[in-house]
Order: sequence, then C-alpha cells, then structure tokens
Amino acid sequence: MTDLNEIEHGQLCQSTIESLYAATGGLKHFPGLLKKIIRYRSWERRVDRGKVFELSGLRELITAKPIRGWGEDPKKVEAVIRDDPEALAMYRDAMVEKPGKPTAQGVLINNNIINKNTGHTAVPIQGTSRSYSISRVQRECDEKTVAAVMSGEMSPHAALVKAGIREDRQIYIPRDPAKAAEKLRSKFGVEFVEEMWALQMIKEHGDDIENQE
Repeated sequence: MTDLNEIEHGQLCQSTIESLYAATGGLKHFPGLLKKIIRYRSWERRVDRGKVFELSGLRELITAKPIRGWGEDPKKVEAVIRDDPEALAMYRDAMVEKPGKPTAQGVLINNNIINKNTGHTAVPIQGTSRSYSISRVQRECDEKTVAAVMSGEMSPHAALVKAGIREDRQIYIPRDPAKAAEKLRSKFGVEFVEEMWALQMIKEHGDDIENQE
C-alpha cells in the first residue's frame, strides 16, 4: 500500500531525474530519491505534465523516452549509486524482471543468470558486478555481516571471502624473499609454504634426490 498519490509519484520521479542532471549539489540526493521510488514503486502509476503513465517496472522508467520515462542508460544510474550499498541492492532487485520475460539484454532465467541472445545462440552469463555481490551477501551471509556491508564497514567482496563463498585470489607479494615467505605463511599457512619449497626442490634437483634414495 502506498502513501503517495499518482501526482506525488510523478513529482518524485521528476525530482529524481532532475537531481541526476543537477550541476551542483543535487546529485548527492539521487540515491536517496531513487530508493524512495523503488520503495513506493512509483513507476506503476504517475502523473507527469497532466498525463497518466503506467509502466511495467523500474527499467522502463529509466530507459523509456521522455516523458514516458527518463530516456537514460541504466549503467549511468548504477554508476551514480555504486557507493550506496543499500541503493545498489534495491536497484538490482527492482531491475530484475519476471522469469522468461524478454529484456534489453536477453531472456531472464533467474536473479543471477541471463541468456544473452546472439543470433540463435543463448550464452549464460553470471553477474559479477558490485550490485550482484551485495545481493549475494544479503542472501548468503549472516545478519552481522550484511549490516557491516550496508554500513560501508566491509566491502561485499571481503564479506563473501570471509564467509567462504568466494575465494580471495588477490595477494600482494613483496620482492624481499623473507617478507614474501612470511606473507605466504600468514595467508596460507606453514604447510603450504613447506610444500611449495619441497616441490621447487624436486623440480630443480629431482635427479639428485632420486640418486640419493
């Protein structure tokens, strides 16, 4: 149930797009206004310049030509809200259309996978964007971790790594051998470093080791 009438929905949508174009100061209000549009589902029925518009979803509001919509690129909208985890998560959920319904990208299979049609071939693609990561944190991590991500205390990637959902493949290795070894020990454990050393010895002195045996 909404607290806004169709005129107020129209005013909200207009204020939001105007803040996106604002030269000074207004842009900072865009994420908050967009979240309000999503909460109230203001695209469903709004009045703009005396005309009533009923849209199927947030995607249509963003991409349809004015004045039916904003005539904007969804990538631009996502770029503006990328530093607001809550806005990103809400935006991603609202941009997902019903299963099987054609979209600008292809045919939606579920929340994470889209069939992107190229000619007659459907290629499954899994989302890897920041908004996808936030959505996955919300689904698969505990409440404390979700709260930390939403407050900005922890990145979505770090939360998924901590929960064991995603492997952390990034590690800085110092040039100094002693420091590099210590870094690897702290990251992967002593046994990992010892096994690396043993494998290197076998690689370099394999024949000598066999002769000694």
